[in-house]
Amino acid sequence: MKLDDLCEVFEALQFPGLGAHAHPERTSVLDARSAVGSAVVDEEFLVECISWELRRLEDDHLKHGLVPFFIVPGLGVKFAFGYWPPGGTPGPHEHLAWTITAVCRNYLEVRTYDREQTYLRRELVPKNCFPASAGRVGFIYEPCIHEPRNTSRDWSLSLHVISPRDGEPLLVDYEEPLPFLTPRRGVPSAVQKDPYTRVIVARFRRRFVHQLARILASMGTPQATQVLDQCNGLASSETRRFINTTQKRGRSDAPESQWFLARTHKDLPLSHRDKGDEVALVVETARGRIEELLFSKETRDAIAFVSREQTFDVRTLPGNLSIENKTRIADVLEETGLFTSMLQTGRN
Repeated sequence: MKLDDLCEVFEALQFPGLGAHAHPERTSVLDARSAVGSAVVDEEFLVECISWELRRLEDDHLKHGLVPFFIVPGLGVKFAFGYWPPGGTPGPHEHLAWTITAVCRNYLEVRTYDREQTYLRRELVPKNCFPASAGRVGFIYEPCIHEPRNTSRDWSLSLHVISPRDGEPLLVDYEEPLPFLTPRRGVPSAVQKDPYTRVIVARFRRRFVHQLARILASMGTPQATQVLDQCNGLASSETRRFINTTQKRGRSDAPESQWFLARTHKDLPLSHRDKGDEVALVVETARGRIEELLFSKETRDAIAFVSREQTFDVRTLPGNLSIENKTRIADVLEETGLFTSMLQTGRN
């Protein structure tokens, strides 16, 4: 199955057009859920969705919540991935229109709450708890409060198909909002302009790309191999090494620029300071100073060097450090999003 095939299902089920003040019939959502269930176990479909998601991850703007990688033309139906680290949850939140959710990899636990009683009592009133392993597909039709959570020890990935009307206030509903529900919020322009925001975006991008690369590497299909190449352009050095290893690619043709790192944002202010037997790498943000990383005192000269330089060659980090230790420092700097491989200089 391809993404276009699933889009045609929504069109054939006569989901309301974009801008229409109507919701689909319940039977239509149930039929769509069945089609989504068939799609998420199809590697061809999942690989195509991941390719779209990688294009979305190129965006350097900070966004909260489920960010769509594809929107069905004419219908406004949104497709988005949810990434779930061990223990990860968005907290209890509310959906006011239909949604379809499928677990693509690993496991989620989904708790639902009695919406009417929760509003009347002004506290969360549990209703059900659903275990959802890979391939499980659920849906919401009426307004609902729920809380997905990854209770496993590995990352999980979910696919969300979302109504264009989800989030619209209901015409007749409870007047006072519930303060303990996770709010939907945008990102102020001042925060978007803060150089540290690029660090946060880069950090999440590298984590997400690593998980997508793991999924693609487990497939081994020609299409998955092609999209792994797409991952390379967004991945950290550590993830690229993982891809090279799983695909049995040699390193002899690796470009010289693999050793060079640059600050993710040229105006990102860094400093360092000693803390007993450790040294802290400090970053100035719009919200104040953050001790981003702590290193052992043996790396002090290297961290002082990093805090001064806009770009550097990992191999030239000062101090009595092995190339393995220098590589570990570079990997951590990339993983946090503070620095970016010069293989990705087009986004600096």
